[in-house]
Amino acid sequence: MPPKTLFRLGLSFLFIAVTTCFATGHWLNSRIFTPLEYPVSLEARQLRSPPFQINLRETYSAFLDLDYSVDDWAQDGVCNYKTILYPHWSLYKLSSKRGQSRELWISSEQLVHPDFISNEFIAPPGQYQLEWNLPVSAACLNPRHPRLVVLTSPEGYQQAVGFTQLFCIFLGGTGLAVVAMAAARVWQHTILRAASLCMLPGMVPRNYFRRLRHRPTPLIIQLPNFGLMYGAVLSIMVFFFMIFDGQGHRYGLPIELRTHDSIVWQKSPWEETLSVYLAVGEKYYVNGHLVSREDLRSRLQQELGRRMVWTVYFEADYDTLNMDAIYAMDTIQGLGAKLVWITPKIREELRQKSKPACERPN
Repeated sequence: MPPKTLFRLGLSFLFIAVTTCFATGHWLNSRIFTPLEYPVSLEARQLRSPPFQINLRETYSAFLDLDYSVDDWAQDGVCNYKTILYPHWSLYKLSSKRGQSRELWISSEQLVHPDFISNEFIAPPGQYQLEWNLPVSAACLNPRHPRLVVLTSPEGYQQAVGFTQLFCIFLGGTGLAVVAMAAARVWQHTILRAASLCMLPGMVPRNYFRRLRHRPTPLIIQLPNFGLMYGAVLSIMVFFFMIFDGQGHRYGLPIELRTHDSIVWQKSPWEETLSVYLAVGEKYYVNGHLVSREDLRSRLQQELGRRMVWTVYFEADYDTLNMDAIYAMDTIQGLGAKLVWITPKIREELRQKSKPACERPN
């Protein structure tokens, strides 16, 4: 923005701030929050105030004010404010015409409620006069400087004007900052340039290239392309999750594939080995004894508890179901035993090796 525009903008801010601040202060000082504070004498039965002006449409309170006295805390029979506790007063609105004609605006009888007595009334701007009727016993309160008072609370107006003046201070500070910025730019472009040294101050430059002003860089007002910005990030995250998180999820039965010749047959210290045979019809045999499907785990655990080497030989009939065989193998490995699976082909080869040499086929 050019310095001249900045200077005008700063002066406008300053003018608005100063004008608004003084205008609101003058308006608040011109409001009459205490229209009436008139000293009276309580010797008369009726008090009449001089005409007073109200310039706010607000809720006002009318009361007879007295100086403080300790007698106010005493019991009945002492001259105190309880003597005039139930006053009778009338408020008249004066006409602006000649002759000062007046009309009754409100009286204390109109404000009497079943539960309480109120001295508050609402009055629009205008000129008013207050009349107050007193009992005979109120004359003893005359030494306490009695005063007829009509007032309203200025708190709401003071808060509003205070907030407005705080905004004016902020606006004025912004204007001063803008003016200072404009002055700095003028000083930078004029004074510094004039004070700079020239190689040939007497020579007027004629042949020179005009400085090219490039187009200003547009502001970034749109979100970047999601694919370009976050595609690589998502790919790296997927790669790491596949490496570190995918290794811990493995399901199924571990199988070690070997040839039957590689199995080392060690001599068992017991007379019989531990074997599980699965027959057709979901029949499980542990060392030749029929065991139900529910008792297979407990029977194997009982047999393994009496052995030092936990090796179980498993064999299944050719026509048995695959899920029954998997259940048996899962139960054996679940107990922590080593599983040796004897397939039908291995069983046939073992049978051939156990025959005498003369009975083997050539």
